[in-house]
Amino acid sequence: MSPRSEEFMAQARERLAGARGALSGGHNATAVSEAYYAMLYAVRAALSEEDLYGRTHGGLWALFHQTFVATERFDVELHALAHAIQAEREGVDYGARAVEVEQAERIVDVAGRFVAAVERMLEPR
Repeated sequence: MSPRSEEFMAQARERLAGARGALSGGHNATAVSEAYYAMLYAVRAALSEEDLYGRTHGGLWALFHQTFVATERFDVELHALAHAIQAEREGVDYGARAVEVEQAERIVDVAGRFVAAVERMLEPR
Protein backbone atom coordinates (compact mmCIF):
# COMPACT_ATOMS: atom_id res chain seq x y z
CA MET A 1 0.00 0.00 0.00
CA SER A 2 1.30 3.45 -0.85
CA PRO A 3 2.20 5.79 2.01
CA ARG A 4 -0.72 8.11 1.15
CA SER A 5 -3.20 5.24 1.10
CA GLU A 6 -1.83 4.03 4.42
CA GLU A 7 -2.40 7.50 5.87
CA PHE A 8 -6.03 7.34 4.74
CA MET A 9 -6.43 3.84 6.23
CA ALA A 10 -4.90 5.01 9.50
CA GLN A 11 -7.53 7.77 9.60
CA ALA A 12 -10.23 5.20 8.82
CA ARG A 13 -9.10 3.02 11.73
CA GLU A 14 -8.87 6.03 14.05
CA ARG A 15 -12.37 7.23 13.13
CA LEU A 16 -13.73 3.70 13.59
CA ALA A 17 -12.16 3.52 17.06
CA GLY A 18 -13.70 6.93 17.80
CA ALA A 19 -17.09 5.67 16.67
CA ARG A 20 -16.85 2.66 18.93
CA GLY A 21 -15.75 4.82 21.84
CA ALA A 22 -18.57 7.29 21.27
CA LEU A 23 -21.06 4.44 21.10
CA SER A 24 -19.85 2.93 24.36
CA GLY A 25 -20.08 6.37 25.96
CA GLY A 26 -23.68 6.85 24.85
CA HIS A 27 -22.88 9.46 22.23
CA ASN A 28 -24.92 7.96 19.42
CA ALA A 29 -24.85 10.90 17.01
CA THR A 30 -21.10 11.21 17.32
CA ALA A 31 -20.77 7.47 16.73
CA VAL A 32 -22.75 7.78 13.49
CA SER A 33 -20.64 10.68 12.25
CA GLU A 34 -17.34 9.00 13.12
CA ALA A 35 -18.48 5.71 11.55
CA TYR A 36 -19.35 7.47 8.31
CA TYR A 37 -15.99 9.22 8.18
CA ALA A 38 -14.20 5.94 8.89
CA MET A 39 -15.78 4.54 5.73
CA LEU A 40 -15.06 7.69 3.74
CA TYR A 41 -11.36 7.53 4.65
CA ALA A 42 -11.32 3.86 3.63
CA VAL A 43 -12.86 4.88 0.29
CA ARG A 44 -10.15 7.51 -0.12
CA ALA A 45 -7.45 4.93 0.64
CA ALA A 46 -8.78 2.54 -2.00
CA LEU A 47 -9.09 5.28 -4.60
CA SER A 48 -5.63 6.57 -3.77
CA GLU A 49 -4.22 3.17 -4.71
CA GLU A 50 -5.71 3.72 -8.17
CA ASP A 51 -4.46 7.33 -8.26
CA LEU A 52 -8.06 8.57 -8.19
CA TYR A 53 -9.30 11.43 -6.05
CA GLY A 54 -12.70 13.04 -5.61
CA ARG A 55 -13.61 16.54 -4.50
CA THR A 56 -16.94 15.80 -2.83
CA HIS A 57 -18.35 13.01 -0.73
CA GLY A 58 -20.73 12.08 -3.55
CA GLY A 59 -17.89 12.10 -6.03
CA LEU A 60 -15.79 9.81 -3.86
CA TRP A 61 -18.63 7.32 -3.46
CA ALA A 62 -19.36 7.39 -7.20
CA LEU A 63 -15.70 6.82 -8.07
CA PHE A 64 -15.49 3.98 -5.55
CA HIS A 65 -18.58 2.36 -7.05
CA GLN A 66 -17.29 2.73 -10.59
CA THR A 67 -13.80 1.49 -9.77
CA PHE A 68 -14.45 -1.29 -7.27
CA VAL A 69 -18.14 -2.23 -7.08
CA ALA A 70 -19.03 -2.18 -10.77
CA THR A 71 -15.89 -4.22 -11.50
CA GLU A 72 -16.88 -6.75 -8.80
CA ARG A 73 -13.77 -6.05 -6.71
CA PHE A 74 -15.96 -4.97 -3.77
CA ASP A 75 -19.23 -6.31 -2.39
CA VAL A 76 -22.21 -4.46 -3.84
CA GLU A 77 -24.45 -4.94 -0.78
CA LEU A 78 -21.85 -3.72 1.71
CA HIS A 79 -21.20 -0.70 -0.50
CA ALA A 80 -24.93 0.10 -0.65
CA LEU A 81 -25.26 -0.12 3.14
CA ALA A 82 -22.23 2.09 3.65
CA HIS A 83 -23.22 4.67 1.08
CA ALA A 84 -26.73 4.93 2.54
CA ILE A 85 -25.21 5.98 5.87
CA GLN A 86 -24.24 9.30 4.30
CA ALA A 87 -27.82 10.51 4.72
CA GLU A 88 -27.83 9.36 8.36
CA ARG A 89 -24.59 11.26 9.00
CA GLU A 90 -25.96 14.41 7.37
CA GLY A 91 -29.05 14.17 9.56
CA VAL A 92 -27.06 14.08 12.77
CA ASP A 93 -24.39 16.57 11.71
CA TYR A 94 -26.59 19.17 10.02
CA GLY A 95 -30.07 18.45 11.33
CA ALA A 96 -29.27 17.62 14.95
CA ARG A 97 -31.32 14.45 14.49
CA ALA A 98 -31.44 12.12 17.48
CA VAL A 99 -30.16 8.58 16.97
CA GLU A 100 -31.40 5.52 18.84
CA VAL A 101 -28.72 3.24 20.22
CA GLU A 102 -29.77 0.33 17.98
CA GLN A 103 -29.39 2.46 14.88
CA ALA A 104 -25.98 3.73 15.99
CA GLU A 105 -24.86 0.16 16.75
CA ARG A 106 -25.94 -0.97 13.28
CA ILE A 107 -24.08 1.89 11.61
CA VAL A 108 -20.88 1.30 13.59
CA ASP A 109 -21.12 -2.40 12.71
CA VAL A 110 -21.43 -1.60 8.99
CA ALA A 111 -18.48 0.78 9.25
CA GLY A 112 -16.35 -1.90 10.89
CA ARG A 113 -17.21 -4.40 8.18
CA PHE A 114 -16.62 -1.84 5.44
CA VAL A 115 -13.20 -0.72 6.71
CA ALA A 116 -12.12 -4.35 7.17
CA ALA A 117 -13.29 -5.22 3.64
CA VAL A 118 -11.34 -2.33 2.13
CA GLU A 119 -8.24 -3.38 4.07
CA ARG A 120 -8.58 -6.93 2.73
CA MET A 121 -9.07 -5.62 -0.79
CA LEU A 122 -5.88 -3.54 -0.54
CA GLU A 123 -3.72 -6.33 0.87
CA PRO A 124 -0.89 -7.35 -1.44
CA ARG A 125 -1.62 -10.53 -3.33
